[in-house]
Amino acid sequence: MSDYTKVHRVLRLILFLSNSYAKTKDECTSFLGIRDTAFYSYCNLLKDIGFNLSRKDGRYCIDYSGGDSEILRNILHFSEEESYLLSRTIDHLNEKPGVSERLKKKLVIFLNGEKVVDNYVLREKSEKVQSLQKALKEKKQVLLVNYSSGNSETIRNRLVEPFEFKDDFNLIWAFDTELKQNRQFKIIRIQDIIDSPLNWEYERQHRSKPVDIFRNTGELNRKVSMQLNIKARNLLTEEYPLAEKHIKQLKGNKFEFNASVAKYEGPGRFVLGLAENIEALGDDGFLEYLRSKQKKF
Repeated sequence: MSDYTKVHRVLRLILFLSNSYAKTKDECTSFLGIRDTAFYSYCNLLKDIGFNLSRKDGRYCIDYSGGDSEILRNILHFSEEESYLLSRTIDHLNEKPGVSERLKKKLVIFLNGEKVVDNYVLREKSEKVQSLQKALKEKKQVLLVNYSSGNSETIRNRLVEPFEFKDDFNLIWAFDTELKQNRQFKIIRIQDIIDSPLNWEYERQHRSKPVDIFRNTGELNRKVSMQLNIKARNLLTEEYPLAEKHIKQLKGNKFEFNASVAKYEGPGRFVLGLAENIEALGDDGFLEYLRSKQKKF
């Protein structure tokens, strides 16, 4: 194996293990296209160069916990979609204006060193982000004032334990002390943040969740299957690039999409918006979701 290929794979492994949830060995070897022996060799290499590689219940991740490394993690973090697009379109970034701009900005940070990182953080931090970062670092609870929730259709205060930023400081993972569960909060939906003297009580329960290809968060325990024509296939892969990995071509310019998702809302909106171009095949829960929406129409 050439040094270039090895370095490329190590960098991809770092990005893959820096995502929001831990990965199994099989997920890592499949992602990189390597054997088990090479995977263990790369793990040892990461430890040798200073990465805190954590293994629990057969799952691996790079642990960035503690101090200012949390800030660095959020700057260097690439989502699965960004990593996929970077691998596929590194020479054609201008074809994907939305995601490619974020990718190019992060690449500039990589190339220009610590000073640019500091400037980036200072420029991007709002007062809300600073308050949340302070609470995260000191392991304190905070009150999110008048948080506007799209899921529950409510505007109310939330006492939370913030523990992980995502999406370039646009999202925060936090433990909701009233609901007793981890939830993702959008910074823009928080009216204000009030500091609290209360320490974290639920740290052992802190856990962020995966994001599906439709950018919904949650356990990937729902199956969605549909048949697409060319128009639907093109629109799906343009709007949700990761969908390409879950599409196989059938006869007669037809395509079949099969994937696990966190919620039916994402694929549901897509199907209902292009009903004449898509045939929903399953699962039963997805078909029932579509029927319920059609009845409301």
